[in-house]
Amino acid sequence: MSLTFSSFAGQNWTIAPAALAVNEAAPANISGQKWLLTLTGVGVLDLQGNNVDDWRRETLTIFPDIQTPLRFAIETHGIPVPPGITTPAISLEQWAPFAALSSVFDKDSGGADAGYAVDVWRPTHFLSTTDAGGRLVQQIFTGIDVDIAVRNTKATLHRVSYHILLLGRIVFLAASGTRKR
Repeated sequence: MSLTFSSFAGQNWTIAPAALAVNEAAPANISGQKWLLTLTGVGVLDLQGNNVDDWRRETLTIFPDIQTPLRFAIETHGIPVPPGITTPAISLEQWAPFAALSSVFDKDSGGADAGYAVDVWRPTHFLSTTDAGGRLVQQIFTGIDVDIAVRNTKATLHRVSYHILLLGRIVFLAASGTRKR
């Protein structure tokens, strides 16, 4: 089981239509438009070490708010929403996640082997499902997994920052399709 943030200290985003290459054909309609979505922020974790002489290793799943930027693009650019209860999502073509330490605390360790690490990050397993129209959609963004570690019982990893760049199409998932993995 992976950890998640207890809260966000801050979240930021930008979303814009992706430009076409010189010889690339324009999409037939707005549903074919590719979007660049950037998500940045800092999450509160407060992960304390649990062994005086060893590392506590965990996987942190970061899933920032993507609904706000997707809904902004939908409303600003007049993207038609299918009837029924749907949830916007992004079907990815490319992605570039990043995570790093933002805040650590070492309480009275007196130089005793305290340590903090963001070892590696990667996309969480992508979702494959059907959209609200019954078509197969793949590589739905579901966050990033970050392998983190903290060493020593007096050491606490308070915050982790992230920067996630996504390129893909906005799709609409039926309410029942949003929970499949």
